[in-house]
Amino acid sequence: MSRERFVFEPIEVDVTSIPVAGLGAGGPTCPRRFKWRGRDVVVVDVLEVKRQLRAHDSQERYVHSHSFRVRTADGLEMVLRCDRQIRGNPWRVFTVTEPDVGEG
Repeated sequence: MSRERFVFEPIEVDVTSIPVAGLGAGGPTCPRRFKWRGRDVVVVDVLEVKRQLRAHDSQERYVHSHSFRVRTADGLEMVLRCDRQIRGNPWRVFTVTEPDVGEG
């Protein structure tokens, strides 16, 4: 059985790989290529898109972060997160799930 690991590490997004269709919706779109731990990663499928609102105890409806659950060309499942509160580079690998031997 696969196990999801929390990593929360910065990534270097290839800005030329960000689809422009959808940027008008007010949030980021999922990059298709990025560098993580010194290696190039290619996103082959976006499995889920979520928005996290500000803390549950607030009456404000401000979007705190955007998350994208993706599958990569090398078989990893990752959650990429764009956190609006982080200055500079807001993109992080939030979690990584590696397939067990014998899985897809």
